[in-house]
Amino acid sequence: MTVRPAAPTEFDVVLPVCVEAFADEAMSAWVEPAPERRLERTRELFATSLRSAVDSGHLLVAWTDAGEPVAASIWMVLDGAPTAEELDATEGFGAAEGSRPVEGLGAAVGSGAANGAGAADVHDAPEADAGRTPAVDGASTSGTDSVLAAPATRRLAAVLTATSARHPDVPHVYLSAMATLPRRRGLGAGSAMLRQGIAMARGRGLPVYLEASTRRNQRLYARHGFRAHGAPLPLPDDGPTLQPMWLERVIHRS
Repeated sequence: MTVRPAAPTEFDVVLPVCVEAFADEAMSAWVEPAPERRLERTRELFATSLRSAVDSGHLLVAWTDAGEPVAASIWMVLDGAPTAEELDATEGFGAAEGSRPVEGLGAAVGSGAANGAGAADVHDAPEADAGRTPAVDGASTSGTDSVLAAPATRRLAAVLTATSARHPDVPHVYLSAMATLPRRRGLGAGSAMLRQGIAMARGRGLPVYLEASTRRNQRLYARHGFRAHGAPLPLPDDGPTLQPMWLERVIHRS
């Protein structure tokens, strides 16, 4: 299994993989319960947002030894909390599953600085406000009630409201989404992408933040060093409970 950023010339290859993989995730199924509409909604979403992720080097893809893409993840290097517009490109479709993006992670692939060697200590995460649980049941803003009337749009707005209220406001890497093709799960693609993304983040001296959408995902991230970051975020309409998670940055001493 090889993990590397998708090249701009590979967009047409990775697009259908991302659509199928992310449309089958728990968050996507809650946002749009109807499978046929979910696929179309995911395709429409990624037709524009995914190209930006590919062009900026934010899309890490797991490839089999035969060169088949089987999983994808979106890693954003931020110097603060992302805006609602930037979150809207990925939230609600495979939430891990910034306001001023610094750069893509692609340049760090294969970097000698990203090997994680020489770790000495870690710095504390910004304090998570455990009492700050946003009201998401009726998430909307003035003048947008008609737009949010559709259940899928209203639910996506609820996700954005909940996650933006909790997002760290310090420089970090944000794993905004990760998914594997249903028929290719269990091969270790998720762990392979996590190892590569974490190595790149550590090479830059940055912590990593994500929101896990299932207990199974939480266990996977915990095995890679992530810890709960504040209270869970329950979504309305019997939706998933998101657990913000944080991986400390590692300081390399010379």
